[in-house]
Amino acid sequence: MTITLRREGALAFVHMDDGKANAFDADFFAELTKALDETADADALVIAGREGMFSGGLNLKALGSLDPESLLDMMVGFARTMHRIWLEPRPVVAAVTGHAVAGGTILAMASDHAVAADGPFRWGLNETAIGLAFPSWILAITRANVRNDRIEGLLLSGALISPAEALEVGYADEVVPADQVLAAAEAKASALAALPRAAYAATKQRLRGEASRASLDVTESELRAMMGQA
Repeated sequence: MTITLRREGALAFVHMDDGKANAFDADFFAELTKALDETADADALVIAGREGMFSGGLNLKALGSLDPESLLDMMVGFARTMHRIWLEPRPVVAAVTGHAVAGGTILAMASDHAVAADGPFRWGLNETAIGLAFPSWILAITRANVRNDRIEGLLLSGALISPAEALEVGYADEVVPADQVLAAAEAKASALAALPRAAYAATKQRLRGEASRASLDVTESELRAMMGQA
């Protein structure tokens, strides 16, 4: 994954592009965390993919090459990085420039606002469909976003849905033409950045902090059980 940082006034932009599926791995989590640290003086953050692709989620090929402890470390890093975004004191807006599957949908939901590109793109959490049980840390973020009457059907089936459906169920917050995604994300980030910063950060922490702490506390034990190490 190549992460490129760009500044536009008080806003910071994080652009993700690996030339393929923008797949997540341990290096990506480290680079994204570094990007957050390096842009700490920005008033708001926009995280964007490239044209047609936000992220397809974890790099499954890389997972297969890891020993159990390295795999555990990477999955814990996944959880902590997504929750770092979810609890980030500044506004975070996702410019979802195309497909957002599995980890891509999680990153979009962890942001405060997700702008989806209209088009033949797929969204969804397909973990159950590929044989993975959802850990509590993903459920915490999902419950905060997805409609109560849709969450079980979506997660148990692993359904992949359109951007319009993603908006309807709560994965996304708005859908715009593909060529307007970055502009819409920038406009939303600017509007959120204009709000009182301390109040914004404190309210976000009170809304999400307890659920985040509770789910992260059991992340390692849940992952060890899933990997047969309990």
